[in-house]
Amino acid sequence: MGLSASMWTSVSGLLAHGNKMNVVGNNIANVSTIGFKSQRMDFNDYLYINGGSTSGPVQIGAGVSTYAVLGDFSQGSLESTNSVTDIAIDGEGFFKVRKPNTDQMYYTRAGDFYFNADRQLQNPEGYRLQGWKVDNSTRLTFKSESINLGKDKANESAFVGTGTPQDIVLDSWYLEPARTTSVSFTMGLTSDSRGDRSTSDTSPMTALFDQWDASKNPPMPDTSCATSSAIKVYDEGGNAHTLTVYYDQVAAKQVDSDGNVIYELEGLPAGYTVYEYAVTIPPEEDMRSFGGEGYDPVSNTWAKKPTQFYNDPDQGTNKNAGMLMTGHLIFDAAGNLVNQTAYTYGANADPQALDQCALPPDELSSWQSTKFSSNGLPTFCANFTGQPLANSVSETLSPTQSQAQDYIIELDFGLRCVSNWDNSGTLADLRGTESKQPVLKKVTAVTDDNGDRVSNTTLEHLKELGSYDLVDKDGNPAGTVDPTTGEITLNAGANKNNIYFQDTLTTRSISYNDDVSKYGDPLKTENASSAGSSSYITQDAKADGYPSGVLSGTNIDNAGVVYGYYDNGETVPLYQIALYDFHNKQGLRREGGNLYGQTKESGEARQGVAGDNGFGVTRAYNIEGSNVDLSREFVNMITTQRGFQANSKGVTTVDTMLETVIGMKR
Repeated sequence: MGLSASMWTSVSGLLAHGNKMNVVGNNIANVSTIGFKSQRMDFNDYLYINGGSTSGPVQIGAGVSTYAVLGDFSQGSLESTNSVTDIAIDGEGFFKVRKPNTDQMYYTRAGDFYFNADRQLQNPEGYRLQGWKVDNSTRLTFKSESINLGKDKANESAFVGTGTPQDIVLDSWYLEPARTTSVSFTMGLTSDSRGDRSTSDTSPMTALFDQWDASKNPPMPDTSCATSSAIKVYDEGGNAHTLTVYYDQVAAKQVDSDGNVIYELEGLPAGYTVYEYAVTIPPEEDMRSFGGEGYDPVSNTWAKKPTQFYNDPDQGTNKNAGMLMTGHLIFDAAGNLVNQTAYTYGANADPQALDQCALPPDELSSWQSTKFSSNGLPTFCANFTGQPLANSVSETLSPTQSQAQDYIIELDFGLRCVSNWDNSGTLADLRGTESKQPVLKKVTAVTDDNGDRVSNTTLEHLKELGSYDLVDKDGNPAGTVDPTTGEITLNAGANKNNIYFQDTLTTRSISYNDDVSKYGDPLKTENASSAGSSSYITQDAKADGYPSGVLSGTNIDNAGVVYGYYDNGETVPLYQIALYDFHNKQGLRREGGNLYGQTKESGEARQGVAGDNGFGVTRAYNIEGSNVDLSREFVNMITTQRGFQANSKGVTTVDTMLETVIGMKR
């Protein structure tokens, strides 16, 4: 190998170190570039020339070449800013942006975004950030074969948006009103007898329901319930209404002053507590109707005119106008909610399509075990705007289409029905089985100037019985009562303090297992109501729905969800930023402008959301800085400079040697 080859070996070193200085210089130049990822250059020995020696074949190196330029994709430092749309990725992942007026997509770590005049979230070069749009519409469906248990933790997903990623555009500056579809209460009730305010000998399980009378003001007497809870709900126009739930305890057994059983809830496990509840709205806001037939959706007319629940021109106000649902909460001896009933108007009626439920609302048999939502919760119709076929959950526009399903509200006390719901029951079933039996009732005599007389109440009752004979405790004749004056005439030897009359007692037997339409497979949730508090308390009350609003601000959380703040107090998720990552980041093509392009070597991008499946979290009000380490780069600069200098010495040394060779001719 000649001397000239030695010179070219040093030249390769000069070229390689010159290229490395370009890389080092580019890193240093981008020390303040947001989202910049530094590079390093690796060398390899170039080629070898075969030769010979006394010991055998040898290889003599012929220089160096650039082996690879590798990117350093480590995390850069996060710098705080004052803009919510400055977004940094803390961890793995890239933002995806679309070039304006094209379908070209690029990837970047630079999160200096802002909303342009068209409310599109873009970077300074106009590239649009990509994300999933969030569907905020809510529509309940009636339970079918399967059941969605709702927002249980096991079913939660990191994905909030749906569909295909698209440009993030704030087209929701005006927020349409949303109708209330779900109401939940977490109640703390007592388990002692203080909660039994409304009682009834003939229908004890509906005593609270029977107290409601829409023609009176207030429709529910203040003394009728143990406690109540109220919440604001919204109709489809965004108008607010107050929904009130009343609660009253149902005694498992009731006896009269003589110890005779008036009614008994048979089969109720020992220590259990039962509360009746009633879900109501102000009667004048109840726009339900019944009995209409042959509705024509095109002309909005009826073949047979409906009857209004409230203030009907012909029949006036129905007693149960404003009553939406009633039922029972059943607690075990420890105060845990273990079962529930739910009855609403006409739930199991079967009107023809375009006909209304025709059951009379003031009869107990018209209030039937309700239908359940796909979340396993009981539903009722709250018809605030006079929708023609949204008065009971059984009404339909056609055999397969339900308008009522668009207006139902589900009620959540913390218990869901998974399956086996007995929906054949009515409130009339809760009266149980009536029986009559003879009993002795003690006569309490009063003494006045006319002698011994029975009380006026007892005298009137004796007149109803048509009997005025008195007996002792064993049923033996003890005297008589004058039907006009109530004067008592005792037989000889009779004790006036131990006299009775024979009466007939009407008793009721209600079967907890047969007459009460309970959940077959109840599932208790974390927010379940309980009975064991020392006082009544509404621990939590929630309802969805809201009036219209105008966007007043935005925020972005760690999951990349873009929220809109509206002047009606609502915070609504609008988009979720999409993140991407690659198995081979070294295969990405640097496009300039803080952008990377996907290549065959990088492979297809892996798609996900912040904080899930290995992706980093998003940090609003932050920008990721360059990951260039100046101390390392200056060391690389020095070593590169010295390498270049040393190779230049190789060239000058070979030049001197060649000069010596040329001088040999002299």
